[in-house]
Amino acid sequence: MKQKKNIREMEEAVFQIDMNEGFCEEGNLADPTIKHIVPNIIPIIRAVIEKGEGYFVVNDKHTKNSVELLRYLEHCMGNKESRTIKELAVYEEYADRTFYKNSTCALFAPGMMEMLLEMVNLKRVVIVGCCTDICIQNFAIALRNFFDEVNMNVEIIVPKNAVETFHIPEVHDRDENNKRAYTVMENTGIKLVKTMKEVEVA
Repeated sequence: MKQKKNIREMEEAVFQIDMNEGFCEEGNLADPTIKHIVPNIIPIIRAVIEKGEGYFVVNDKHTKNSVELLRYLEHCMGNKESRTIKELAVYEEYADRTFYKNSTCALFAPGMMEMLLEMVNLKRVVIVGCCTDICIQNFAIALRNFFDEVNMNVEIIVPKNAVETFHIPEVHDRDENNKRAYTVMENTGIKLVKTMKEVEVA
């Protein structure tokens, strides 16, 4: 393992989005089938840790006062539903920072934008987790716009085998919503790959 870089030195960052119990284990919006991407996420985490680059965890966390709950069922309430699933929690000790968000976009999690502005050498961001058509898409596009606004030339990559959305028959079709999200992200400058093997090692 290479020596851990500090925030200003990092050239690559992996953001793990919403792989927490409230989305993957139990709760009003949980879909345990999302966990099939875990074996694909783990090598991405291990690789970035081995390189001494950035690994960041972002989990949803709401309270009874969260305005988002006017549009969605109560979810990720309190510490239990907001904690990372056990399959990935073992890597959380290596995370540079863990963020908790109160919206569907991780960019607005407290401290996120301030940290990104410190990452003056950042060249690549990889986003993994759920849900493809909501929190992944919202973060990727907002991040693309943020980097453009502050003139940071950062490649944003979403590996398709490491992101997933939920499935509810006749309500929210997994395949359809994944494909729609892929198209929207590609049209806004996000690099979509089948797996990280397609991407040259930084």
